[in-house]
Amino acid sequence: MNGSSDNCKVLATVSGKGGAGKSTVASMLGVAFARAGHKTLVIDADEGLRCLDLMYGMSDLVVFDLGDLLAGNCEAKDAIKQVPNIKNLYLLPAPHSAGKINNRFAALIEKLRDVFDRIIIDSTAGIGKGFNLAASAADEVIAVVGCDPVSIRDARNVCELLRDVKESKRRMIINRFDYKASKSKLIPHIDDIIDSTALQLIGIVPYDAVVALGAVNGAPITKGRGWRAFVRIAHRIDGKNINLPKLSRI
Repeated sequence: MNGSSDNCKVLATVSGKGGAGKSTVASMLGVAFARAGHKTLVIDADEGLRCLDLMYGMSDLVVFDLGDLLAGNCEAKDAIKQVPNIKNLYLLPAPHSAGKINNRFAALIEKLRDVFDRIIIDSTAGIGKGFNLAASAADEVIAVVGCDPVSIRDARNVCELLRDVKESKRRMIINRFDYKASKSKLIPHIDDIIDSTALQLIGIVPYDAVVALGAVNGAPITKGRGWRAFVRIAHRIDGKNINLPKLSRI
């Protein structure tokens, strides 16, 4: 696995609760970065509940995982596999059972910086050891937030736990946004979500059944409104000035 970048950026996707779409965000951002030419590694750190191998349609290819790598049972080349049919994209799957990710995780991330341009760590849902390990190893932490009151409140709690992370490196993606529901005031306004969470907005992803279907069927679908939202977010993370579209056009 040759090739490296002196400007590797490590991102961690986190959420205060399950069901916010954190893993879908991690998987699609991985595709967006890879399509932009970055050699990208997505690390599934949700031990015991791994799903990214299914989302990428490569569960049959998994022999070794993150737990094996941390335990010294294999080499990086054995556990890290290229995602089928997507150039520049690689996956390191999570362990089948909990308790396998240890304090060697940070050192592993530092080594992988020499190989990849972008590393996305898909953290465990909720707060705990997995959350802390992912957040501490990342350059930027992205909280994935739904539009429901529970997800918004939990995102505020996540922000409090990220006090040691620079404010400019605490980002938020509002996921599964429904413009009609927002216009009808069935869900909070975007500004209210930002005020409630105290997190910097990096992008909004609309509810898109095409994106969800692609994840379920193991083949990320790179078309439609949802995909375009992930492309915009990846460009912003890369430092490009990409304006947020009107809410009705997201």
